[in-house]
Amino acid sequence: NWKIKVRIIRLWEVPNYNNQNVVDSIELVLIDEKGSRIQASIKKIIMQRFSNTVKEGSCRIIAKFGLISNIGKHRATNHSYKLNFFFKTVVKECEDVQIPLHGLNFTSFAQILKNEIDDSVLVGMNFKYLKSKY
Repeated sequence: NWKIKVRIIRLWEVPNYNNQNVVDSIELVLIDEKGSRIQASIKKIIMQRFSNTVKEGSCRIIAKFGLISNIGKHRATNHSYKLNFFFKTVVKECEDVQIPLHGLNFTSFAQILKNEIDDSVLVGMNFKYLKSKY
């Protein structure tokens, strides 16, 4: 019975392993007003229901969703859980200037070279820093 208020900071389609022209799911990274990020997934069977309501950069109130453990070799966030959309999931528009626009946490090239990162979580790198430093 949870309700969360979030901004969709990243959205991408995951193609089918055997046919790159078929989309199997829509993946999202959500951020709340405290800067906490969580990955969410919309499976193929219900993608049509949510395709017009999930837009990158938009704020939404989401209710009636499920949570699963966020495990795997490549994760979009380091949150312990991943949010799953169901047919009964409710997504409503909202406005909130308190929620960050991006939620990016850059990793330095030096940290990557020294293997000081959790390589199971995707990282961004500040290329501006890279150009000025190396």
